Amino acid sequence: MLTVECTQTDLYNALQIVGRGVSGRSTQPVQNNIYLEAQGEELRLVATDLEYIGLDATIPAAVTGEGTITVPPRTITEIAGSLPEGQVSLEVDENSSLSIVSGAAHYQIRGLTADDFQMLPELSEAVEFALPQSQLAAILAQTIFATSPDETRPILTGALFNLADGSLEVVATDTYRLALRRSECPVEGTRQAIVSAKVLAELLRILDDESDESVEVALSQNQVQFVVKGITLSSRLIEGEFPNYEKVIPEGFDKTLTIGTQAFEQVLRRALIVAREDASRVVLRTTDEGLQITADSPDVGHAEELVPVTLEGEAAEIAFNARYLLDVLEGAGTEEIVLHLSGPLNPGMITPAGREDYICVLMPMQIM
Repeated sequence: MLTVECTQTDLYNALQIVGRGVSGRSTQPVQNNIYLEAQGEELRLVATDLEYIGLDATIPAAVTGEGTITVPPRTITEIAGSLPEGQVSLEVDENSSLSIVSGAAHYQIRGLTADDFQMLPELSEAVEFALPQSQLAAILAQTIFATSPDETRPILTGALFNLADGSLEVVATDTYRLALRRSECPVEGTRQAIVSAKVLAELLRILDDESDESVEVALSQNQVQFVVKGITLSSRLIEGEFPNYEKVIPEGFDKTLTIGTQAFEQVLRRALIVAREDASRVVLRTTDEGLQITADSPDVGHAEELVPVTLEGEAAEIAFNARYLLDVLEGAGTEEIVLHLSGPLNPGMITPAGREDYICVLMPMQIM
């Protein structure tokens, strides 16, 4: 029978992460639980819906009895979170009940045996590579916002990982915008895989955007796996063919606007107070004084502000969704961005100043 002791901090942190892998909608009650396994010098925690996501974490533990149990995620997580810091003892009895003891606190949770608990299958014939957490976090922050929430078009609800020898492209699009980030990558072989944006958002929660510790990534024909900090995040890939994104990237711009990222972002946030009542539309116009940003709403009023700009080419006038612009600016990572334009009805493209590894294409809105 499972008998183990670990710290409250390790247990609670692991439960918070793994618990997000429980869908709560499975027709098999055991799959709506968190799986616990004590073995060797570790306590393993697993949750999976067998389709969208699987989360697997291990924490150090003093194991005096090896064994398994599954328990309701909300109950054990709330109990673990309410306990004081220090050692926590876990013990399973013959009735599949989990005892939790910490100091004078003693809880008993009714669980289910783990005999019928299913895991996601192991990966086979996977292409593998590793990247620093900070690098992968930046790549995801610059792309996954452009995925679509529309489940009727599942291909667009994920980001494309395009692997070739020594390089990685991550691409996302909802047909109104497209984000593409290129990066050097120590990988051998080629593979294309569409990874759910929901899974990538969970990965982004786990990653430390300031750490150089590696994330190990494996892509098989139908599954992806990320391993970092003792946590394994797995998911089935989205099936289908990703749109030909290279055809969406425009060429031949005749106007370029170089704008300070922070100033542009602050003005857009203020303009959005008015613009959100008009589909978040803002109009950008170059003037002798700078870049004029305006927003209008019959029910709210009018907003108008200038930001400094360096213009190459003729005067520009175009409307964009302010929220889409802000998504790009938040992940740009440079003091200035460059907005490339060719006409009020043609897509615009944003790149960080001085960099060619990241582009975002935005469809314009009608100027009212």
